[in-house]
Amino acid sequence: MDLARLRSVGIVAHIDAGKTTVTERILFYTGVERRMGEVHTGTTAMDWMEEERERGITITSAATVCPWRDHSIQWVDTPGHVDFSAEVNRSLRVLDGAVVVICGVAGVQAQTETVLREAERQKLPWLAFVNKMDRPGADFGGAVGSLQERLGVAAIPVQIPMGEGAEFSGVVDLLEERALLWDLEDLGSQVRQEVVPEPWVEAMTVARKRLCEAIADTEDTLLESYLENESLTAKELRKGLRQATLSRRLVPVLCGAALRYQGIQPLLDAVLDWLPSPLDRGSVVGEDPQDPNTEIACSPDAKAPFAGLVFKIFHQPHGDLFYLRVYSGTLREGDGVGNAGTQSVERVGQIWRMHADHHERISSAGPGEIVVLPGLKSSRTGDTLYAKGHPVALAPVCFPEPVLRQSLEPTSLSEREKLEAALEVLVREDPTLVVETDEDTGQSILAGLGELHLEVVCHRLAREFKVEARAGRPWVAYREAPLRECLGQGVADRPLLEGGRQRVEATVRVVPAEATSPSFGPDLVADLPTSLHDSLSRDLPTLLRGGGEQGYPLACFTAHLETLCWTPEDTIPAPELALGAVAVALEHALAESTVVLEPWMSLRVEVPENHFSGVLADLQARKAEILDLDVHQGERVLHAAAPLSALFAWTTELRSLTQGRGSFSQTPAGYRPRPESENH
Repeated sequence: MDLARLRSVGIVAHIDAGKTTVTERILFYTGVERRMGEVHTGTTAMDWMEEERERGITITSAATVCPWRDHSIQWVDTPGHVDFSAEVNRSLRVLDGAVVVICGVAGVQAQTETVLREAERQKLPWLAFVNKMDRPGADFGGAVGSLQERLGVAAIPVQIPMGEGAEFSGVVDLLEERALLWDLEDLGSQVRQEVVPEPWVEAMTVARKRLCEAIADTEDTLLESYLENESLTAKELRKGLRQATLSRRLVPVLCGAALRYQGIQPLLDAVLDWLPSPLDRGSVVGEDPQDPNTEIACSPDAKAPFAGLVFKIFHQPHGDLFYLRVYSGTLREGDGVGNAGTQSVERVGQIWRMHADHHERISSAGPGEIVVLPGLKSSRTGDTLYAKGHPVALAPVCFPEPVLRQSLEPTSLSEREKLEAALEVLVREDPTLVVETDEDTGQSILAGLGELHLEVVCHRLAREFKVEARAGRPWVAYREAPLRECLGQGVADRPLLEGGRQRVEATVRVVPAEATSPSFGPDLVADLPTSLHDSLSRDLPTLLRGGGEQGYPLACFTAHLETLCWTPEDTIPAPELALGAVAVALEHALAESTVVLEPWMSLRVEVPENHFSGVLADLQARKAEILDLDVHQGERVLHAAAPLSALFAWTTELRSLTQGRGSFSQTPAGYRPRPESENH
């Protein structure tokens, strides 16, 4: 495959921005699907799970490959609901670019911000498509402005709409200075190019001048050409915009109305013109699994040693499917590959190219390709597979911490094993799910990212695994963290075979940190014997999985093992004895002073003016902090932050307060100390 003609692109958005409709149109116009799927009729190709079609939302990411202009575009359709943001995170981790779909009425919404923060962490170039320009209240300028104001990006339109709302009829291509129109009769299959109508000539002239200025500012040669000619050619604009997009200096913005088949073909052209190929993204740097300080570059070269990342696992009755992004080299059927995470060897039986839930068997996969390997034995999400003799470990996939917990118990004793086996499968598939057993009641405790997340798991247990389980009411997953830097000392001893006792003393310093997950610092005591050093490095993280003084999981600190000594000095202690001393020291450090943390959420609430005071009073009663008030399309827009515990079933309450006319979205906003009055 010609890597210059390959694009690996994710399509992301806030829920209800029209992302799945855009994807279905893409499949139809590229010839991948013969009929056009619709969300409202449950006929979408990419949302293929029964749960997705019933709810009309995307739950799991799905991959496909589309041809366009002698190129191949690997699309990954991702969920828009915050409860399934882990699917977005792992997809963006392995993609080269993104298309962000924005509602032309609402503009940038909460989940859009969350997704693009992750895209920024991955340094992904992206472009925006302002959808629903045919909807009443559509405002292209407002949507572009929300990109600039809420995200702080240099968003620059490469198209402008010809009308908005009911008057929307097509778009003006600023580069070629032409009007693009579509007919409903042929489902928008043909794009008509016409002279720009007189009412839009002035707007085109102004917008094109801004586009020329923005692109000219990114490169000296283009600036010279612009100053000399007072304009730039379409060729100069296209070339300059590509470089500016790849370097993430500019974000091209297009527009359309996917439901009415308008704007999709230019979007496909934009993906090829401005988003990167694997060659543009260059090498990915990993590390030597045996020596984390040694960096190893994995280049997008078919002849280089193979390296790929398992970023997703999906369960099927006949065996799990392992989604893999190839970063370097070529993977072939029958290859034996190493696994950096499990230190094992896997045999690649088959390689599949996916189209949602269908597959095509292929003999090999090269750099940049996203494929599925069925039937791997020991691989997990985030593991690196590599060619024998060329070990490398790529950066793993990062996932958010669960914020809600729920009890699950089988309806009968005979169902218990089935429930435990099913939960094990779902946790392997979705790393944001955590299952524990309550020692007092014997119940399974399921933790996830939200009420909908847990609800979908329960439905899947019944539908896919035929397990009937009683689900308790969800409760908040609190955390416990140290208030300040603390020092603790611990002692462990045991008798020696030759007489006397061996004594181990440890000192642990606990330092508050921003990261939610607690960790041990890498600076273990110097001069430890190799066997003891390696054992502690492996086993210390287990100490952080227990509860704190108030019984909640630990969070938000780094523990440093400052001293470790023993007597007799000439007898190296057993690793479990040393670990016991460290455990006591950690417990003493944390006993000095801890605080209970609770998850908070950022809210964006839209309500009609005549219902605003009631909604505001209700939020204040729920201890929400009101951050900002705005007016958009005649409705009040309220930005707030509130504890998650106060938002249970608030969707129903908001409907009641606004007679069904209010809406809100929420995204995680970190943890804050719970008030002392609520700690008991």
